[in-house]
Amino acid sequence: MYCLFVLAMVIFTYGVVSRVRSWRRGAGSPSTLSWRARARQLLTHVIRQVIIWRSVAAGHSHAGIFWGFIALLVGTAIVAVEDYGSKILAVEPWFFFGNCYLSVSFLLEVFGIIFILGLFVALLRRRLDTTYRPLARPVDAAILWALLAIGITGFLLEGLRIAGTEGRMAVDAFEQWSFVGWGLAAVLAPLSEANLRAGHLALWLLHMALTMFFIAALPYCKLRHMLFSPLNVALANPRQSGTYTGVAMEEVEETGRYGAVDATDFSWRQLLSFDACTECARCQTVCPAHATGKPLSPMKVVRDIASAAGRGRKLHGEAITADTLWACTSCGACVAECPAQLDQLRAIVDLRRALVGEGEIRGSGQHALRSVAATGNPWGFPQEQRLAWADGLDVPKVGDVPDMEVLFWVGCAGSYDRSNQRVSRAMVKIFQAARLRFAVLGAKERCTGDPARRIGDEFTYQELASANIATLDAAAVKRIVTACPHCFNTLRNEYPDLGGHHSQFIAELIRSGRLSTPARDLGNVTYHDACYLGRHNGEYEAPRDVLEAAGGEGRLREAAQSRRRGFCCGGGGGRMWMEESSGSRINKERWEQLTRLHVDKVAVACPFCRTMLSDAAAAENSSIPVADIAELVAEGLDKKLRLP
Repeated sequence: MYCLFVLAMVIFTYGVVSRVRSWRRGAGSPSTLSWRARARQLLTHVIRQVIIWRSVAAGHSHAGIFWGFIALLVGTAIVAVEDYGSKILAVEPWFFFGNCYLSVSFLLEVFGIIFILGLFVALLRRRLDTTYRPLARPVDAAILWALLAIGITGFLLEGLRIAGTEGRMAVDAFEQWSFVGWGLAAVLAPLSEANLRAGHLALWLLHMALTMFFIAALPYCKLRHMLFSPLNVALANPRQSGTYTGVAMEEVEETGRYGAVDATDFSWRQLLSFDACTECARCQTVCPAHATGKPLSPMKVVRDIASAAGRGRKLHGEAITADTLWACTSCGACVAECPAQLDQLRAIVDLRRALVGEGEIRGSGQHALRSVAATGNPWGFPQEQRLAWADGLDVPKVGDVPDMEVLFWVGCAGSYDRSNQRVSRAMVKIFQAARLRFAVLGAKERCTGDPARRIGDEFTYQELASANIATLDAAAVKRIVTACPHCFNTLRNEYPDLGGHHSQFIAELIRSGRLSTPARDLGNVTYHDACYLGRHNGEYEAPRDVLEAAGGEGRLREAAQSRRRGFCCGGGGGRMWMEESSGSRINKERWEQLTRLHVDKVAVACPFCRTMLSDAAAAENSSIPVADIAELVAEGLDKKLRLP
């Protein structure tokens, strides 16, 4: 046994050390967390496992395996300390006797059963169509069956030991506290002592071999997450989903590298996090690109990076194709559903940057980047036409309104896209109805840089952001309201903290009494959650509050995939300006999900969502209208304020 243990520990240690060496090839990563914050993260994601429990079946399965394993490990350590200590040091037992022995024996039986039940549920989930169906690869089944064999042989060994030990089967025997082993011993008691001893020895050797194999294999398979996931959770710096670390031009000029060309371009903490992947496939399950037949699996991306880091392979082309990276909509579903706190989205953007740096972007995506850089908007329209949507409305500009309360950030879609211009005009109507002192930037407004940054062109983003921030500083803006969640996310999280979304602002106007919404019936309506408003910024209630106030009270129908589990429209991550060349269209899939609810209207709070879902409706010849929440509010206002 000791020889097997030493061999297993040598193999185990080599595996851990090799992974640590691969992390050390990565770049530095500063720490901003206090020990208290780290303890809180461990409590939330390792002890309570809140994300895993979002699926009840997965929660019961993983909790059974996790806590059963911990309890059995502690019990084995207690036995080792007491038994081997007393034999090697020739001392009396220290504490493992009397009531302590009985209590530990009883608890080990309970947790042993929990462990085995958890494994059975895990095996069953691979057969059933659950919300988060785990991978059913041969290696996954083999791991579960091996753990199950360890648990079952442990109980059988206990039964053989009790049955084969003189006096243990007496009516008042203390071994009854080991109730599973006691029950098995009662079944095995008729066997002869020789058979009991031979069976015990053979099973003990099998149990020990399985256990040592488990220890040796730990760093080389998905079970490595038992070691690295808690470490990753403890070291991870929390950040706002959907925001990215900037790149300095000086650094690029010095190193000649932009983005992640190979695994060493990631930070060591990122490389650690990739090894923490549990391979539960949750990120893959919720990914809209994967669900519609695209070649993207966020789980496979991080595992390919981890593999490349250990073997020195190149990432692009060899491990991860360009089509895989361009399929991402940056919706953030993968990040939100990862129980190990990985950031797959940031890794994808880092890889995209390298493609942009090498000129590996073609077609409509390249055209959008060039348009943003040249004209300040992805459509390539002249900057002078940015206020054309307001013809006939007498919309005030910054500088014309003394003591301005709000700057209305119209955004590129609200300025140039004909269908989304209606949302901008509706917002003006709402501002006027609330007698609000507002203004717009007009030709001074440029794209926030969101499409460029998500596609991977960091320097175009920085150029646009610098110009916009200078304009906002000069205008002495106190508050910004925008109808675009992508602009909202950038203004709020990547510019100074100035941005607010129109759903929040309209809800605030209604609550304060500055805006009155006449009673009307919107009919049955469903709301499509915008990824950059909901998942990335946690705002789910304001749009729904506005819809209820606008006449949808009691008529709002929720899709199965809504709120935190909302399904992307397909327009994020620069995909708004890219063609879909593989699989089915994401907006078509989302439209089918929404229209199964038999609604009269589909409400949105994002110009990208409005465009993508309207296109899907047109492709399906559907008569169900798609409208922004601002349009629905504006329709119910006093007729004398009706827009031309």
